[in-house]
Amino acid sequence: MILRKLLQIAAFITLPTWACAEDRQATFVKDMVRLVGKAHPSGEVKPSGDDWQELRIDFPGEDSDRIVNIGRIWTFCQSAEKADCKVAKEEFARKTALLPPEGKVSDLRVTVRDKVYYDYVKSPPSRGDVSGAKVIDALARQIGEDLYEFLVLDSPDTIALAGREALQKLSLSEEEAWRIAERQTAERLPPLPTVAQLRENAVAFEEYEYLGSLLVQRDGFAALAEELGPDLFVTAVSDGFVFVGLMPDGEGLQRFSKTVAEDCAAQQRCISPNIYRFRDGQWRIATGSIVP
Repeated sequence: MILRKLLQIAAFITLPTWACAEDRQATFVKDMVRLVGKAHPSGEVKPSGDDWQELRIDFPGEDSDRIVNIGRIWTFCQSAEKADCKVAKEEFARKTALLPPEGKVSDLRVTVRDKVYYDYVKSPPSRGDVSGAKVIDALARQIGEDLYEFLVLDSPDTIALAGREALQKLSLSEEEAWRIAERQTAERLPPLPTVAQLRENAVAFEEYEYLGSLLVQRDGFAALAEELGPDLFVTAVSDGFVFVGLMPDGEGLQRFSKTVAEDCAAQQRCISPNIYRFRDGQWRIATGSIVP
């Protein structure tokens, strides 16, 4: 856990960007088809036909087609340097070939994502002419205005969403799985900041995995909010950076919200571009507006 003054953090997270203007959407999709195809030499990769962000991987003679969504890489590449965009595309394509882990109880974790991700996971899949396509088997529950925690299975190379089928294999009920996953995730995270720390400086968390899952610890944040009042805020731009501090509503928070949104756009997988307040047991988006 690293302590910094708020202005120092704001300067730190305002990253220089170099837009990949020439990497137009059609060119991007074509390049991703090539890269994903290289990772799946026995499959045929093509756009799904319903959503430009989705690529379909068909394996001839097998009933095991797959859909991968390239939307977050496209978004990242709009503000990333060319070299970083290239690395991100290649890494994403390589990881599409990794099989999700079978998973053990000790692999259960929780991860936090926003409503855009939740809606994508829970929506009927757009798979062109593929019949019988299934909705993604995933368990999630709401922890804020636009935030959800997802049950996942962790492994050294990839993270897989965990649904009812996975829990059946693990002989766990949903209640047991959530309890175990939250505990095992919290054990690998730093403790929440103290009231004294936050009164002195804002606190930045980095160099841990699953940092966004700190927001699942709502009892802890409720206690902080009770002591510190309505100015407590949290940002979670990625699983590798969470920022907690005190700032009242007004122009300062509105300006800071732009910095947070810019930092979100610079992440390969942004959790949320928003600033949050803890209200009534839930995370609420802070607009910065002063209510008369």
